[in-house]
Amino acid sequence: MSAFKQLRDVSNNFEQQLRSLSTEFFSAKIDEPFEEVISQKLRDLNFLTSKLRLLKAKPLSALPQITEQPKSEDPIKEYGELVQWKVLEQCIVKSLTQAHSVKALITTPDRDLDPELVERKENIIQGLKAYRNTESQLRELDVILQEKENELAAVRTVWDAELHQLRELREKVDGDDCEVQGPLYKKLRTLVDKLELMRWLIGRLVTSRGSCDWLAAPDRTARLLRLARTHNTVDAFLESS
Repeated sequence: MSAFKQLRDVSNNFEQQLRSLSTEFFSAKIDEPFEEVISQKLRDLNFLTSKLRLLKAKPLSALPQITEQPKSEDPIKEYGELVQWKVLEQCIVKSLTQAHSVKALITTPDRDLDPELVERKENIIQGLKAYRNTESQLRELDVILQEKENELAAVRTVWDAELHQLRELREKVDGDDCEVQGPLYKKLRTLVDKLELMRWLIGRLVTSRGSCDWLAAPDRTARLLRLARTHNTVDAFLESS
């Protein structure tokens, strides 16, 4: 009988322990999310690591090998170069990691991905298509730009050659002694004669005593008199061009 009593007591104690443990397990409350706890632990670990490095650096800086060395800017330059290489290395590693992650995400079927990852995959694919189209347009514009630059260079060469020929012809001309029989020269001569006739007519109108009061607008009268005193010649037009 004593054995049965002991077995009963053990069973009752075990049941009470199970009930208490189950109550504690199901009624447990987590004050902070697991991710925040891990982040805080990592921040504390980084802080303690930095503090440990600082504590190790202080006695090392007091060694005779360090204090007896002459101060110069070489260690600062070396440290700057080291930092640049480290930053460059981190950027390269980050870029390669992102490229690998994007490649793995794109090559994974949609059925094996979460809805958020599927949406992100579609956005990445659309961005890549837009980048591809923009790059194609840029290449086409570069080709067009190169063609236009070649055309501009050819036209500029022709322009320089013609301008050089015109300058040589102008140097060979001896004033009014040359005989020009071209149609453009004749047309220019006709226009110059008409301008001279208009200049003579303007002078007559300004100096005449008609019904128009030219003194009422002295600025206009001065401009007209200036035009009337300016002689128009073919050589003047050729030199101004």
